[in-house]
Amino acid sequence: MQLSHDAFLAICRIVHDLCGIVIAADKQYLIKSRLEPVLHKNHLPSYEALVERLKLPNSLTIQDQIVEAITTKETSFNRDSHPFEELKRSILPELAARLFERKMSTGLAYPRCRIWCAAVATGQEAYSLAMTISDFVAARPMGGLSIDDFPILATDISQQALAVARDGQYTAAELGRGIGAEQREKYLKPKDGAWVIQPAIRRMVEFRRINLVHPLPDLGTFDLILCRNILIYFDETLRRRLCQNFYSALNPKGLLMIGAAESLYGVSDAFKLEHFGRTVVYRKP
Repeated sequence: MQLSHDAFLAICRIVHDLCGIVIAADKQYLIKSRLEPVLHKNHLPSYEALVERLKLPNSLTIQDQIVEAITTKETSFNRDSHPFEELKRSILPELAARLFERKMSTGLAYPRCRIWCAAVATGQEAYSLAMTISDFVAARPMGGLSIDDFPILATDISQQALAVARDGQYTAAELGRGIGAEQREKYLKPKDGAWVIQPAIRRMVEFRRINLVHPLPDLGTFDLILCRNILIYFDETLRRRLCQNFYSALNPKGLLMIGAAESLYGVSDAFKLEHFGRTVVYRKP
């Protein structure tokens, strides 16, 4: 199906408005390959017809179809490995110490160390974090810690991805990208040719649909936010706004972890850059 230059530009603007993703001028093939099935599904004869359809007030369903088709759901367990190693080695001990201080100062047992995994796709990052926390707590049996002290909010724009994440069931090939035998035996169980995350780990994570392009709902505050390998898809204006939102959502001394190929240079000077081993983290003063 032919994609005219004008229709391509119009669809790029629509995609940006819907989910913040910037489509480069040489990515017409991406629009064609991902959106042509949407045209067929909705019996639309052309991309121009798609643009016109999206102008109608009852276009929410097809908007969701476009978001599902365009968004990249690439993820894996323990992605890049060193951030999760550093979490266990130095970041979680710091957060645990802060949690104890909070409990001592309030005299209450319920203050928790809340963590937000933004743009979590099909859930592997959130579950990797939950497994890392479980290992950390288990290694300190006399430390007075519980996995319940580290609740995880995991969010994404894709309903389809979140359905997979909530199901917590993955193929052997998906496990092969980051899960070792020891972690697999400890935290997953085989089921019908696939592997399912153990209930205790699944209970640590709340999955919720959130579009980072829109104003954020009141999520409360967090001690750690992970938004890895997402900023690269956004323009500078959205990156700035999103970083300001993260800053506002962090507690004092809270930490923001982004992707290894990403940087806040020129985006935000509100954070203090710190190195935890090979892992770069941004701290709210």
